[in-house]
Amino acid sequence: MAPGLRVITARGGVVNAAFLSGAELLVLLQGLLATALLGPDLIGLYGIVTTTAVTIVALRRVGIDEAFVQTAAEDEEAEFQRAFTIELALGLAGALAVAALAPLLAAAYDDDRLLALTLAVSYLPVFFALQAPQWIFFKRMQYVKLRVLQVIVPLGTVAVTVPLLLAGVGIWALIVGPFCGNLAAVLAAWRASPYALRVRVDGAAVRRYLRFSWPVFVTSLVALLVAQGQIAVFGIDQGLAAAGWITLAATLTRYADRADQILATTIYPAIVRVRDRGDVLGELFEKANRLTLMWAFPFGAGLALFGADLIVFVLGDAWRGAIVLLGGMAVAVALQQVGYSWFAFYRARGQSWPQAVESLAFGVGFAALAVPGALLGGSWGFVCGRVGCTACVLAVRSVYVRRLLPGARLGALALRAAVPVALASAPVLALRFALWGGERTLLQAVAELVLWVAGLAVATHRLEGDLLGELRGYLRAGAAA
Repeated sequence: MAPGLRVITARGGVVNAAFLSGAELLVLLQGLLATALLGPDLIGLYGIVTTTAVTIVALRRVGIDEAFVQTAAEDEEAEFQRAFTIELALGLAGALAVAALAPLLAAAYDDDRLLALTLAVSYLPVFFALQAPQWIFFKRMQYVKLRVLQVIVPLGTVAVTVPLLLAGVGIWALIVGPFCGNLAAVLAAWRASPYALRVRVDGAAVRRYLRFSWPVFVTSLVALLVAQGQIAVFGIDQGLAAAGWITLAATLTRYADRADQILATTIYPAIVRVRDRGDVLGELFEKANRLTLMWAFPFGAGLALFGADLIVFVLGDAWRGAIVLLGGMAVAVALQQVGYSWFAFYRARGQSWPQAVESLAFGVGFAALAVPGALLGGSWGFVCGRVGCTACVLAVRSVYVRRLLPGARLGALALRAAVPVALASAPVLALRFALWGGERTLLQAVAELVLWVAGLAVATHRLEGDLLGELRGYLRAGAAA
């Protein structure tokens, strides 16, 4: 990879991490506040609504943006307008799908409140489509402009939602806040766009984009079915409180993939530029995954070790039913991040279908392992099945990674990332077992957390200092330039 491209990519990663991690932290704190104020029943209700809306948003996000990034066109404005037209059409279809599902959800859970709440979030697919000008800055690797536009949604959401929650508005605060944040982001995207947002219908472009996008649609469809399935298997069988527990676990554990999402979106334009150089692709894959696993494994282990403390000391006794789900899903989701960015390397070559194969394996694994596990063994059965789903995903992923990058080894990457976590966790577990018995105090939990974080920092610096030093060098070079 050219030195200039290395510097741009490294700086882009840091910019993305700074913007997105800060915004995600605010959203996480807002979520914890809402969880504590509203309780399991209302959070379960909200989880049903948002899982439907957000996964349909993901369902209509079929990679049009990535196809646009890898398309070289003489008239880029016209090409953007063709891609935007397809995205807007998919957004309108998604909005209609959310509205159509509203009465079905209300009937399935026998709760009329779901009708109005689901209809109220049906705007999301269209608003996401209207933020398409962000693609232009993504393609140009202008990450500061891109992230400034993207951070408007979480900042606007938190700024509106938190006061409404504190004022006692209840669950509707979680509906009104995101609407305001997304509306502000749409207006900002329109203002910043260097190209006019014009509808330009082109049958050849539609066929070209959809050839690239149908496997991404399959991936999103499986995500929708799994997300709805895990709420339904608890909510319909055990009630809204159980739906709230699984919603909490899913909400918190989804932050395990934030580093992967940041790095995958950062390096994608770089992958497109060097997609024919196998040695460079191998280096990108290894270093990107080492960096992302520095976050994913500690995050998963941290939730597994201290998730119960978060529930007991922060959220309250009403959430104790989520302890097993939170810890188990944290482990499963963290393991699933091993080699996560592999699909970006295939998509950069115009091959998006392998990810659909992996997603189908995940869906089959969920139906065959997690659902029966939940019905037969409750939370523990579901967790065991969910870990089994991850094993299915990693088995398929390893095959495709070796085909494209023969030198890549997922097992070696996972082992390398697990060592610092194991070294940091060993003294914490020893202390915990030594003090076993009686009531666990907040002071003990805080002391263990401090010990764990300190041990993790030292171990990571010792084992990954070379990679971190290389990253700092690129950042200094970029600052000098």
